[in-house]
Amino acid sequence: MNISQLLALDLVLSILAAGAWVAAVWMTVAATTDRKQAPPRATDLALLSLGVAAAATVARYALLPALVAGSWWFASERLTISLPLTAIPAAWAAMAGVSYLLRRRNTGSNTSRPSGWWRSREGVVLALVAAAATSVASLALSLVLGPVPAPWTMVVLLFMVGGTLVLARLALLGGRSVRRSPQGTAPHPRRRPTAAAAVAALMACTALGSGVFAWLGSRSADGAVIAAAVGHHGNPATYQKEKPTQVTELLGEVPAGAVVRHYELTARVEQVTLPSGRTMEAWTFGSVPGPALEAQLGEVMEVELNNRDVAAGVTLHWHGYDVPNAMDGVAGATQDAVMPGHSMTYRFEAKQAGTYWYHTHQDSAEGVRKGLYGTFVVHNPATPRAETDIVVAGHDLGGLGLLGSSDRIRPHPATPGSSVRVRLVNTDSLPQRYWVDGTPFRAVAVDGTEVNQPEEVADKLLRLGAGGRMDVAFTMPASPVTVRSDSAVGAAVVIAPPGSTALAAASAAASSGDPDKAPAGIFATTPALDLLAYGQPVSGSGSAQPTITREEVVVLDRQFRFVDGVPRFAFTVNGAAYPLVPSIEVALGDTVKVTVVNRTAEPHPMHPHGHHVQVLSRNGLAPTGSPLLLDTVDVLPGEVWELLLHADNPGIWMDHCHNLDHAAEGMMMLLKYQGVSSPFMHGGHARNRPE
Repeated sequence: MNISQLLALDLVLSILAAGAWVAAVWMTVAATTDRKQAPPRATDLALLSLGVAAAATVARYALLPALVAGSWWFASERLTISLPLTAIPAAWAAMAGVSYLLRRRNTGSNTSRPSGWWRSREGVVLALVAAAATSVASLALSLVLGPVPAPWTMVVLLFMVGGTLVLARLALLGGRSVRRSPQGTAPHPRRRPTAAAAVAALMACTALGSGVFAWLGSRSADGAVIAAAVGHHGNPATYQKEKPTQVTELLGEVPAGAVVRHYELTARVEQVTLPSGRTMEAWTFGSVPGPALEAQLGEVMEVELNNRDVAAGVTLHWHGYDVPNAMDGVAGATQDAVMPGHSMTYRFEAKQAGTYWYHTHQDSAEGVRKGLYGTFVVHNPATPRAETDIVVAGHDLGGLGLLGSSDRIRPHPATPGSSVRVRLVNTDSLPQRYWVDGTPFRAVAVDGTEVNQPEEVADKLLRLGAGGRMDVAFTMPASPVTVRSDSAVGAAVVIAPPGSTALAAASAAASSGDPDKAPAGIFATTPALDLLAYGQPVSGSGSAQPTITREEVVVLDRQFRFVDGVPRFAFTVNGAAYPLVPSIEVALGDTVKVTVVNRTAEPHPMHPHGHHVQVLSRNGLAPTGSPLLLDTVDVLPGEVWELLLHADNPGIWMDHCHNLDHAAEGMMMLLKYQGVSSPFMHGGHARNRPE
């Protein structure tokens, strides 16, 4: 079993143990009551419940060695909190409960204090209540606590368990008793609380304690200004004697006399009609995708953004492009959102060749999904360009899968023997898999970085996490080549020789709006290309690893938290939801090793703005192929990635999951350089929503 499956099994065992301990309390109280109405065979049911509870508890902690082998962070709070919390009550309850229940079944007696109070009826029920309380508390903590317990953890924990025990003490002697009455009057029956009271007390204390946990760990920070970092681990630094640099000052240098590529983008709400004939409302930059932006190395990009009527506001973020911080386009971190009737101009030098894309970074979970995105390609004039260069942006628009601007077939002519480059861009929030049918190909670039000596690939899928890109190149054969995606079932890109029947058929299908169908089972049975073993290593002095100056751990999880004041089962980073996630603080020139741990059941494509990271390992295995430089790291469930980040681009940068729904529910954090601050804020008067 892999780590993700072990974590799922641990959750199932936690639920089973908690439920069985509660059932054991209920049935033991029922079996040992003096009332004649006690359910028949209640003692046997109590023994069965107790056995299931003990077995599930033991099985849960038998998983710990395997979880620790994957990473300490898969088992941190289980070892430090849950195991000590549950082990002693469970052992006490199992031994005392089995002994007492077997004696009662054999003798039919409710003998009190046979050999010590702890083995009497009161002691046994109290032991079972303690085991149930700690088991339920452990289950609640697994959904609330997170991998890094806060200082107030033990206080709330003691309240949860201690409060349960105090209240449950009222239920130890279920049944009726006689209350003394004035002389001459009949005695009045008095009902002591029964098993229901013990269970109700347990649930009430657990729910209240969990709510306190969630609230303490996720108080709203709406309107909080991002202050400057003061130095590693909060130690004062010499430069702090000077005034902090504002993100608005980090504009970069634009070379004098350089060619300026000027574009204007206007965000608007409009109705779009797709080739299939479907019409829907979209938020666009004039088309879906937005206008294709291009430049050459050394040129200056100048993009004027206007907002006509998108009420939520817009920005422009250059995904994967390491622009100066002031140009990064994150509402609430590097600027305020551009509201209707306003505009902003982005200006920066094109210093990186490759395939990138742009999108709004204001309420982007909604804005990108509805169409506020486009492609951005920078060419290297020193490198020959492919004779046919196609950009394919995969996107889900209102439930329809698009490849580029079409949810049907897109034909492209290419002369046999000519060079073809297809730039695949995942602009969606979910992973996509691509199938190139008709020719072997080479994956020549990943996230804008060229692959060293890529080999030919055949019969392999190309997996792109949300936000990721991959360029494939091949020599055009005499027969058509088709590119498909598992996220766009009716769409395809068909590249065929000019004048061929295949191109004519593709053009006719595009005009008619007929859907295209991939071969049955192709995405279910075909393995994906492993980029960590692809290409050739770089030898020589350039391949030596620099000295690591800092190490950080980023644990991705799900807990109950308040996000923007609303209780959610949030996506968290190190136990907190943005904007309360502690930042990674660096100094210019630092080389940071970042370990990313995914404890959830979903993939998280983590995207650090303004930087590419080098992959050091995945699940303990180092890359054996070309050095892998990524700006979007798709961390699958149960995976542990070790990354190297060079702090060479000063600013305050967002680092977040590019499943934008996850980001909106808290999975974001900041990478902050020392001496840099921001006047912008999450929420506030500008209604900034930076996901």
